[in-house]
Amino acid sequence: MSETPYLREPGYALRYRDQRFHSGSGAGTDQRERRVLRRLLQHCPPTQGLWLDAPSGAGRLSGELPGPVVQADRDPAMVQACAGAFARTCASVHRLPFADRTFAGGLCHRLLQHIPTAEERITILRELRRVVQGPLVVSFFDRCSLQHLRRQLRTWLGRPSGRHAVSRRAFRSELGAAGWQVTAMHALRRGLGEQTLVLCHPAPPN
Repeated sequence: MSETPYLREPGYALRYRDQRFHSGSGAGTDQRERRVLRRLLQHCPPTQGLWLDAPSGAGRLSGELPGPVVQADRDPAMVQACAGAFARTCASVHRLPFADRTFAGGLCHRLLQHIPTAEERITILRELRRVVQGPLVVSFFDRCSLQHLRRQLRTWLGRPSGRHAVSRRAFRSELGAAGWQVTAMHALRRGLGEQTLVLCHPAPPN
């Protein structure tokens, strides 16, 4: 299946790293995301081994993961913008260049709201299931929120955003189809904001 295109203007990666989450509402979002991620990771038993951050973006949340991290992003500019001493590679989460069960855990944050179809989201989640043998924290946009309603109104007015939201029930189904089971789910601002983080673990074999 073809990937959803990822097109950004020159200089976007550095602006994303240095400005997007450092002022105004972005700084508040950063604090809430870190707080929710830490809360979810408390549900994880101690793990040893590598963690995968894919797509890592500029690596903003890599340091929150409980182990050494490999950062992967398909945008070479984002990979170059990553700070810190983590290992990194330019790779698409659709086809990761790692062997099965390479990672003890994984993070897939701020990606799936850009993916328009359940089929493509499941493809990504299956690839993560292939390379991650332990817990995965993944985010999605919850359509049962005021923010989603505002986004829908803008779309009806001819200003589509390119973001895609699904219900919690639908996303649980997509995770199940990819071999994951949900352990915990937390919204940044339940009922108001779309961004929701999910902790899941590999589903036991049937």
